[in-house]
Amino acid sequence: MTAFFDEKVKDRIAAALIRGGGVMVILAVVAIIANIGMEALPLLGGASAHRLDDVKAQDPPLLVGTDPRQEGPWTLGADGVISFESFPSRKPLKPFDETVSLRTTDIEIHDLITILEDQGRVAVGKVRMRDHWEDGQRHTTARWHASADILQLDPQTPWNGATANSDSDGNLMVLAWSPSQAPVLFYWDGEDEIWEPRTLGLCNPITTGAVAMELGAIAVVEARRGLRTFTRDRTDQWTERSTDGFPEAVSRVRFLIGGGTLVAAGADGSVTVGFSVPHISVTNTGSKTLRITGFTIDPGKTAVLPDDEIGSRLAAVPSAQLKSAPAVMTAVRTLPRLEGTPTAIAPSPRKRGFLVATDTGHIALFHATSGRRLIYESFADGPITALTMAPKANGLVAASGPQVIRAAIDNPHPETSLKTLFMPVWYEGYARPRLVWQSTGGSDAFEPKLSVVPLIFGTLKATFYAMIISIPLALLAALYVSQLGPAWFRSVVKPIVELMAAVPSVVVGFLAALWLAPRLEQALLAAIAGMISMPIAVVLSLGLWKILPTALRQRLGGAAELLVPLFGATVVLSLVALVIQPLENTLFGGDFTRWLFTTAGFRYDQRNSLVVGIALGFAVIPVIFTLAEDAFSAVPRSLVNASRALGATRWQTARSLVAPAAAAGVFSAIVLGLGRAVGETMIVLMAAGNTPLLDLSPFNGMRTMSAAIAVEIPEAPVGATLFRVLFLTGFLLFGFTLVLTTLADQVGRIMRRKYGAQ
Repeated sequence: MTAFFDEKVKDRIAAALIRGGGVMVILAVVAIIANIGMEALPLLGGASAHRLDDVKAQDPPLLVGTDPRQEGPWTLGADGVISFESFPSRKPLKPFDETVSLRTTDIEIHDLITILEDQGRVAVGKVRMRDHWEDGQRHTTARWHASADILQLDPQTPWNGATANSDSDGNLMVLAWSPSQAPVLFYWDGEDEIWEPRTLGLCNPITTGAVAMELGAIAVVEARRGLRTFTRDRTDQWTERSTDGFPEAVSRVRFLIGGGTLVAAGADGSVTVGFSVPHISVTNTGSKTLRITGFTIDPGKTAVLPDDEIGSRLAAVPSAQLKSAPAVMTAVRTLPRLEGTPTAIAPSPRKRGFLVATDTGHIALFHATSGRRLIYESFADGPITALTMAPKANGLVAASGPQVIRAAIDNPHPETSLKTLFMPVWYEGYARPRLVWQSTGGSDAFEPKLSVVPLIFGTLKATFYAMIISIPLALLAALYVSQLGPAWFRSVVKPIVELMAAVPSVVVGFLAALWLAPRLEQALLAAIAGMISMPIAVVLSLGLWKILPTALRQRLGGAAELLVPLFGATVVLSLVALVIQPLENTLFGGDFTRWLFTTAGFRYDQRNSLVVGIALGFAVIPVIFTLAEDAFSAVPRSLVNASRALGATRWQTARSLVAPAAAAGVFSAIVLGLGRAVGETMIVLMAAGNTPLLDLSPFNGMRTMSAAIAVEIPEAPVGATLFRVLFLTGFLLFGFTLVLTTLADQVGRIMRRKYGAQ
């Protein structure tokens, strides 16, 4: 027992416990990093295709499809009969009442089938599956659901192609073409249930075409002029829309989900993605050259420019006359080239992905926005003649001769890559590549935009405005309390400042959003004038105090050092309050925030960076003040007394001796305060407006990484793309904190070594 309580044994046990605790902390940190990283890692993975059992049809099918469960494919033969090769017990379906001879078929998004038979009749509909249960067993029956009455075209015309598309109201549009005449367009009114012809304005035959009913867009390919696109206006008239950047030789076209993105495949294996880019007409009616980002417009000239927020930026410029201009169908992305000639394009029913088949038997899976070729495999020895993506976008069905090919697709995160996460991406509806965070929308056609750069920028912006307010106040206050102020002042101020750290951040954010923000908006000019004039008043007051006779200063005592700048600041702020309203009326027309927008071009949001800087600074100041004051107070009094004995003033001693000697601790205080600002959640969530903007203006808000995680993680489906992107954001946030703390430790060591040697 005596040996057990020996001091050396106790020391060894204590050392072992301390080392074990340190190792456990390190292991816990590593485990957290590994867990977060493993959740985010699948974002950078690709897609895979798993070949299922092939099915052999009696005759080469013209069209193929499958049910949502991918239990078995269906085929549409040249006789117009839909068969279920894997389920012989299912009754074949006939879109026409009798057996016919088909000329061409087409299948669109959501399995909308267009069938054109040799007598010029067009049937449009879907193959519907219905489950029912008998004796505990699930049975599936299939039926043909006609979306409209059969459309009768001219039976004497040798039609060789037709396609259809529908909108959410059940209306249909059918485009049919022939090598001998211009294409025809028919509209099915879901209410009146009648086919109505429409005039497209084309005079020449086309070789292929595509329809987007929801957005009123048509794309056709003429043998002479190549790709041409048309859009429907409010009067139900079709006007041609300019195209830019598409290849001359296009063999296949198809609109993706939503109808805004067009895929054009060339005979040489090229695949191009484009969409409509908004434009605006700007006329310079002034006498000076009008300069816009990347463009200049001379006086009296008009320019048609991509409407990349140009309209909002020039709305308040008197010399800029704005007018809407037709949009341009622009090729924005060229995808990796394929071997052979494309024979079919199958769009995804859920995301902006699509399959392309070639005459060499290859099938490729692309994603239009990320530009990635996710799958490129050979599925047959001969050409692929029919291709369809499964209703849940998790499989494909293709035909090569009588062989029906089935494959399951695992493609969890097609829209994410290092480029889409960290680089500008050209999204549908935008005039140029942008860094955008917009994770949710209101329709199935919405495309998530998950660039984390706006979140990183918002975090750094909030931190910047918080630090420029908190660092000067905290460091100067700490230096004064430690070295210049009276002892009683230190005993009062330091506990109060440390008590500020106990205020919950949610309370600070609540007060900033609901109390500070409205008052700052009402008195914005006064607040700016006060922030500028108050430091000047304090410096001038201290200068006035300095020139007073020494005997008078000693007689007034140390408290006067505080009262003089306080009195000066009070006087100046009172003067500002008196003159600010007449000044605003004279210089800014009585409304400073309106002048900011109309003249200076800054939009003022109530919850902005100024509010965040003040509120977040309130939370950061106690951290920096406490650590910096401890660092200043830790400088040996013998050094301070020696400096004073040599004739240095208190300020000279504090500036030239105490501050350098405490530099390591001060730097650590700043970095820890920086880490506190980077990781703050509730203040920026409530006071920053939560808008993911890329703008350094202090008059608008931001969205930080921590706020994005707090807001969106409860609604993100586990394992989905948004869920993993938020984990990636947490990983980056963890990395920021780790880098800051490591930097503080290394710089602190360097400073301690430097000043220790001196």
